[in-house]
Amino acid sequence: MRAFARPCSLGERAKGEGDHPSSPPLTPTPLPLAGEGSSLRSELSALSRDLPSLGDEPLRATRALFHSGFTLIEVAVVMLVIVIILGLVTVNLGPDRDTAVRDEAHRLALLLKTVQQEAILQGKIYAVTVEREGYHFLTLDENRKFRPVGQDGMFRARSLPPDIIVSSVFIEGQEGIDKPRLLILPTGELPPFTITFKRGDSRWQVEGKSTGKITAQSLLIPEKA
Repeated sequence: MRAFARPCSLGERAKGEGDHPSSPPLTPTPLPLAGEGSSLRSELSALSRDLPSLGDEPLRATRALFHSGFTLIEVAVVMLVIVIILGLVTVNLGPDRDTAVRDEAHRLALLLKTVQQEAILQGKIYAVTVEREGYHFLTLDENRKFRPVGQDGMFRARSLPPDIIVSSVFIEGQEGIDKPRLLILPTGELPPFTITFKRGDSRWQVEGKSTGKITAQSLLIPEKA
């Protein structure tokens, strides 16, 4: 005859469970990395100590290289500025005296060449009267009298700057005349002449030859003994 087990009551089931000691809860245990933990920590510490020393040297070298290159650029820029300033001072102060006289001499030479061509083209006689403070151009009219070419335009009367004068005028055949007159013929021919401009110690001379050639050149002042 089969025997059946008697069902246990809730109290008995609880009492029965209390008789067995409870198992401790399971906690995750970290898996160890390769190698011992102490050796790993020592390696990490050594690496952390080495990193600053490895990083400082390249940084300092880079900074030194940058600063040295930047300093050279600064020096070059400063030297360039100094050269430019010295050049401006030289232009403003150095050739000022000679340049003004040279410009007046070249201006007269150019005007004489132009009026020479005008005389050839127009078939007229022109003249230039030179005084101490300036000069003016004349043309021979139908009444055989000289009159000013005009108040305006290229051949107007011209005055020299206050500090520049015509120191001497020589025209062949007009020696001793107070206001000598340089004649320019319709053929372009003119008498030999020299007109000297002066400013302080600087002198420039306009010279014309019988062939019609007109030039301007500087006159060297003889050195004092």
